[in-house]
Amino acid sequence: MQQKPERRGLQALEAEVARNSAYKAVQMRQQLRQAMERLLDETLPVRPCGGPRLADLRGEGHFHLVPELFLQTSGSTRFTLPHGPLALHAGEALLMPPRMLHAETADGADFSNIVVYADGTALTCHLATETTPGRPGIDHLESRQHPHAARIHDWLTDAAALCNHTDDACARLQVRALLATACAGVLRVLDDAAPRTQPEPPLVARVRVWVNNQLGDHALNVTALAAQAGCTPEYLSHVFSQTTGGHLIAHINRQRMDRAAHLLAETDLAGKEVAWACGFTTPSYFIQTFRQQFGATPQQWRAKRRGEIGGIGDTGPTLE
Repeated sequence: MQQKPERRGLQALEAEVARNSAYKAVQMRQQLRQAMERLLDETLPVRPCGGPRLADLRGEGHFHLVPELFLQTSGSTRFTLPHGPLALHAGEALLMPPRMLHAETADGADFSNIVVYADGTALTCHLATETTPGRPGIDHLESRQHPHAARIHDWLTDAAALCNHTDDACARLQVRALLATACAGVLRVLDDAAPRTQPEPPLVARVRVWVNNQLGDHALNVTALAAQAGCTPEYLSHVFSQTTGGHLIAHINRQRMDRAAHLLAETDLAGKEVAWACGFTTPSYFIQTFRQQFGATPQQWRAKRRGEIGGIGDTGPTLE
């Protein structure tokens, strides 16, 4: 039986998408390997980025709880940082420290970079291009759940702690070695012949990245994510649930609570600032959600975590 023209056209389109994805996967790996080799032979400049300031979590952009590695392959990325702008040019690397607020602008028609992010057992590596004027977007994304992701996270974290010691030759050498090791680790994880889990559908993997990047946005919800994906909220929720076994809105809330717990435990930020950084417009709703998740208010949880008997020790207004 002869196939209908519509079906043949769909199959041809799917085959073209698969070929394009395979080409970009090879391209991304080649660029990662080149970056690794240039880090080792000291021909790839690593730009210092400064350290995060806890008072600077409100403003333009977003931040992560773990380091993020940028490898600029062509064009430039213009970063807006709390202490001023920074331009990352082709052939340069930048390691964004944890909790550094930043916004990114694509500069140049040939803009392209690779972004590496490792948190727990999750590794994401994506190739970014300019999707709309000035705005970087994911062109090719690969995500893995893999035990070696924790090692990559540790290497990047150690490098971030050393990255601004530009006057110390040993520190500069350590940074290069750690970043080269991280790139090698990413290549090994991406090409693991026996992956621990099957790669997620591209749509779900992209949604995870969007949630990470927009967690502090008070307007982040399923509807907003569906608009970015070009589909209906119902379809996006269905695909996410079918893939992960959980609801997308629950994933967003869990990520917000994980961020809140980290900031309460690791910083002295006032509770209202933690609420803002986690995407809550009012402290009262933040307290309610946090209590449902952890069985205590943010102030009580922080005091217990630190073994304190009194208040939380910050000078800002309390949440209770």
